[in-house]
Amino acid sequence: MTETESKWDEKLKRFFKDYYWNEILQLANEYPDQRSLGVDFTDIEKFDRELSKEFLEHPGELVCAAEAALKEIDLPVEKSLEQAHVRIIKIPNRVSIRELRSKHLSRFVAIEGMIRKATEVRPRITKAAFQCMRCGHLTIVEQNSFKFEEPFAGCENETCGKKGPFKVAIEDSIFIDAQKLQIQESPENLKGGSQPQSLEVDAEDDLTGNVTPGDRVIINGLLKSRQRTLKDGKSTFYDLVLEANSIERLDKDYDELEINAEDEEQILELSRDPVIYDKIIASIAPSIYGYED
Repeated sequence: MTETESKWDEKLKRFFKDYYWNEILQLANEYPDQRSLGVDFTDIEKFDRELSKEFLEHPGELVCAAEAALKEIDLPVEKSLEQAHVRIIKIPNRVSIRELRSKHLSRFVAIEGMIRKATEVRPRITKAAFQCMRCGHLTIVEQNSFKFEEPFAGCENETCGKKGPFKVAIEDSIFIDAQKLQIQESPENLKGGSQPQSLEVDAEDDLTGNVTPGDRVIINGLLKSRQRTLKDGKSTFYDLVLEANSIERLDKDYDELEINAEDEEQILELSRDPVIYDKIIASIAPSIYGYED
């Protein structure tokens, strides 16, 4: 357990039990098909202002601490939430993409916009098992960056200790679903003739495959930077990337729309209008001349 996890462990457990006990029981019943616990940031503020401030300023450490605390909660069912995630929603730090600055690095931010690109969901290796071709011993190497790390220290078997060769044992390695997204400023929020700016987003596990280009969303996550590379070395400039913690959809599916009695009456009244089709046609881009022809 890290220093941050031990510092906040008891307080986070108390928060989960006081505010999200029913949701945790539901998660336990549906786990592992359901692997995320959604937490409203306003609930954290109500519980402890200092804790909410830590989430905004040190999100990487606090989310890990929250997930560690969630795993250690005693449940009335025989189930471990080992791979469960804590997804924070309704983050107050909403920043437009063009206003992102160096001061926002390593902070929890909320980015609102429209999904411009979404890659295919592909497995990303998180723990690579390397099998020594000389003795057969397996060496596990954590893959925490986008550069593939190999066992440079050699085989961990004391009787071998050779520098290789190794092969990756796929069946003994651990993978996670990964997807790259690109979120772009919404057109209605642009001023004058400005071009929309965009931001790269990394989504993993159960956040993958949930959005498509054109969806309007708020992505809450940790803002990180990646150093640019040049032909002759590394650049002093860095690109911004958002490590997604949660995704809130702003668009509603048709089956999610709530229609009250007044709306229903208006719909029925329009359905009885003999020129309803003409009204629909006239309502589509009425400023464009010649549609009636």
